Amino acid sequence: MTIIAVIVTHNRLLLLQEAVAALQQQEFAPHRIIVVDNGSTDDTATWLSTQTGLQVITQDNQGASGGFYTGLQAAYQQQADWIWVMDDDTIARPDTLSMLVRSLKAMEQDHPAYPLGFLVSKAVFTDGHPHWMNLPEVSRVQGPLPFNRFDQQGIILARSASFVSLLVSRKAIAQCGYPIREFFIWADDIEYTTRITRSGLLGAYVPTSVVLHKTATNYSADIYHAQPNEAQKHFYGIRNTLYCRRVWKGEFAFWTAVLKQIIVIPVRLLRKRKDHHWLFIRINWRAAFSAMVFLPPKSF
Repeated sequence: MTIIAVIVTHNRLLLLQEAVAALQQQEFAPHRIIVVDNGSTDDTATWLSTQTGLQVITQDNQGASGGFYTGLQAAYQQQADWIWVMDDDTIARPDTLSMLVRSLKAMEQDHPAYPLGFLVSKAVFTDGHPHWMNLPEVSRVQGPLPFNRFDQQGIILARSASFVSLLVSRKAIAQCGYPIREFFIWADDIEYTTRITRSGLLGAYVPTSVVLHKTATNYSADIYHAQPNEAQKHFYGIRNTLYCRRVWKGEFAFWTAVLKQIIVIPVRLLRKRKDHHWLFIRINWRAAFSAMVFLPPKSF
């Protein structure tokens, strides 16, 4: 079994160094570590040039989506059976990968007829509590199996998950392609993992496999309390989420959601936000109108 790890980074050298060190200390070591440098302008490139044992891919800043596209593609072309992807603020424990591998072997042995698309670790904040940003989506049934089919092995079936310690199978890429790089950031992981499970492959949440997601705060994106420097991220998040609704639910659901963004959400922004109302109303409107014509090509 060949496992290649992929880290996407942009201007966060100290976090990247910690993330790489954690991968190099894994009990079950990945066969290779690929670092995708998304156009960093700090000292990241200089540091990477001094490192041995890393494969470095440098590109213009294409956002996390473009970084994961590039990293998954490179690992797939290098014949990886499984690809372990994460952001540069993801700090693995020594047994993180071994716990994922143990779980995938248990599932393959128990239910070989239902191939795995991905497994995801439990992401925690610095205080040890679950990270709100990385909660997987669990539905009652996944394909022919109930969500708790593997609970005796400590595994819960998941419909979607984040790119924070996600182990993706080669079969998933062969069947479903790569993340949509045109998303740039936000909702790319949800779209991609949902695409995988909608294709009939299983997704699994493995709470015994734990990573630290080293963000500044433990939060889930919320436009009603976002800071002005986060406005552009919300543009991508709204546009990309509307795109997903169009693909998953159809045109009626999509246009209903667009109208809600244009009419209802601005009213809520005026009521709930303490400041910067019009900045976020404009971002919201721009994202809704952008979603109307956002039709990225298939990522194969």
